[in-house]
Amino acid sequence: MTATHLISEDAFASLLDRLIQDMPVMGPVERRDQPGFYRFDRLEKTADLQVAYTTTTIPPKKFFFPPVDEMFTFDQSGPLHIEEQAEGSPFVLVGVHPCDLAAIEALDAAYAFPPADMRWIRRRKQAVIIGMECRPDDYCFCTSLGTADARAPADLFLTPLDEGYLAEVHSPMGSVLLSDTAARQATKNDRKAAEQVLQRKIEAVTARLTTSVSQLADILEYGGLTAVWRETAERCYSCGSCNITCPTCFCFSIEDTLDADLSGGQRQRSWDACQLLDFARVAGGHNFRGDRWQRVRHRWHRKFLYLYRRFGRPYCTGCGRCSRACTADINIVDITNRLVAHFQQEHKP
Repeated sequence: MTATHLISEDAFASLLDRLIQDMPVMGPVERRDQPGFYRFDRLEKTADLQVAYTTTTIPPKKFFFPPVDEMFTFDQSGPLHIEEQAEGSPFVLVGVHPCDLAAIEALDAAYAFPPADMRWIRRRKQAVIIGMECRPDDYCFCTSLGTADARAPADLFLTPLDEGYLAEVHSPMGSVLLSDTAARQATKNDRKAAEQVLQRKIEAVTARLTTSVSQLADILEYGGLTAVWRETAERCYSCGSCNITCPTCFCFSIEDTLDADLSGGQRQRSWDACQLLDFARVAGGHNFRGDRWQRVRHRWHRKFLYLYRRFGRPYCTGCGRCSRACTADINIVDITNRLVAHFQQEHKP
């Protein structure tokens, strides 16, 4: 049984104050340029932490997989010298919602798949993660993906209650975090109150898929959905906003750049997006997903078919970021349900 404690808001603030003094602490803050929008950033003080937020524009995966990541530098002014760039130092990631926790766990599996991505793995080992219960909006559909109550890979998970936070301990590090606080053992009533918070959240999620993930994978694999792909592609701008804001997309491109004197340079990897026209362009200029509808189809296959078959889980967590960010107002739930309806119409008994 998971150990649970009750920690007051003041005690939690004191804990964060100590952590901020010891190491970088990253959490959701309100964007100064766009009030009402949030991003994960370094906390200068505990008061900067925003607890009552629905989502951030960019997911917290950026701390493990930076949008632009300098892998190594090289110097060839003399004998070739290559210096790998370090992956940073220990840090705390606080305020991570269940959908983003599930996304980090999904990327753990993807980046551990041979050959393992050691840059991701080393950064993950440096992080302490404190999860927190969320407040859904009309775009959230976590209940359809089974991520509404995700806890892994959090070390500590907090549910806001009237008296503070119910703190669930999910690792030895979680116990260490609470060891110097004024937390007390949670009572049966405390745990019941937290369960009620979760139930209210689940009831507040109104967007839902009309089929299970396993059935959706079968439908996508069967095919015969080109009409829906083309219809959706007529609206799509191929801007890649859905990819860039997705917490489980992990494609990247690698580029070497030279210094002005050509004596050295650096190798960087950057986030890439399968919806961009050049993503599938290969040597000789051939593009095997040159048509927009093919790229739209690929995104759904990637989220709900290919990786589902490989890892046994969808690579979508129901966060709704892609729908919020879409410049063409394409909603992933609406299109998925449209695919299901089209398949069922075409295969009536």
